Amino acid sequence: MGRAKILISTDTLRSLYIDKKWTPKRIGARFHCDAITVRTRLKEAGITLKTKSAAQTHYFKKDFTGSDAERAYMLGFRYGDLNVYRPQVTSEIFVVRCHSTHLAQEIVFKRIFGRYGKITFSRNARSTHMSCYVNSSFAFLLEKYNSRERNWLSVSDVRMLAFIAGYIDAEGTFGLNQVRGRFKIDAYDLAILKDIHEFLIRNTIRSKFRMILGKGVTKWGQPWRADLWRLEVNEAQSLEKLIHAILPYCIHSKRVKDARIVLNNIKHRRLHGTIK
Repeated sequence: MGRAKILISTDTLRSLYIDKKWTPKRIGARFHCDAITVRTRLKEAGITLKTKSAAQTHYFKKDFTGSDAERAYMLGFRYGDLNVYRPQVTSEIFVVRCHSTHLAQEIVFKRIFGRYGKITFSRNARSTHMSCYVNSSFAFLLEKYNSRERNWLSVSDVRMLAFIAGYIDAEGTFGLNQVRGRFKIDAYDLAILKDIHEFLIRNTIRSKFRMILGKGVTKWGQPWRADLWRLEVNEAQSLEKLIHAILPYCIHSKRVKDARIVLNNIKHRRLHGTIK
C-alpha cells in the first residue's frame, strides 16, 4: 500500500510561502514531507515558485509606492551618487550602493530607501559603505540617464525640481565666496548638467555652464579621465529663486543648512544696500 498523499491547503501554502516567506524545506518539516513535495503542492495550487535569487534573499522588500516627486528625487540622487546593479541577469533583486565620508549622506540614503528594503552598512576609519536590497519595482534606477527619463522629467516642473534637488543633494554645493553667496555643481554628467541649465534659464534663473577641465593630461601633468563641467548660479535674485524652488524637495541636511546661509547672506546684503 502506497504512502498517503500529503495535503496542504492553498491558503496555508500562500500564508507560509508568500506571506511568511518560509522555504519549501521549512514547510515540509512542518508537514513531515520533503521540499520536493512542497514544490509540487505549490505548483498544483497555482503559486509561482520564487527564483533562486529571490528565495535566497531573506531581507524584506517593499514595492515602490512613492509620488512622482519622490521618484524624480531618487533619479537625481542616483545619477549623482549611487551605484545600482542587478546581481544576475534574471535576478528579481536590485542592489543600491553608496559610500560616503559624511553622516548627512548616510541619513539621506536611509531616508529614501529604508522603508523599501534592508540597508546594510560597512564602516572603516574613513568612510561608510551602504547597500540596500530592493525589488524589481525599482528597475527605473538601473538605467543610465536617457531620453525616456528626460522626457518623463520634462513634462512637469515638480518632477524636474525634485530631480534637481536629488542631484544637488548628491553633487551640489552652496557657500560663500568673497562674502557673497554662490552655488555650483562640478560633474562629468554633461547631459544632466545641460538639461538642468536649460531648465533654469527657461525659469529665469541665470546660470553659467562651462567645461572647466578637459579630458587628457592636465597642465600639472595629471591624467584626467573625462571632461569636467561646471554649472553655477551667482546672481542674488537667481540664487534666491533657485533655493526657494528646490528646498521643499532637498533632504541633505548640510545642503539645506548651506542654502539657508546663502539666503541670509543675500538678505543681509540687501539690507545694507549692496544689492537690490
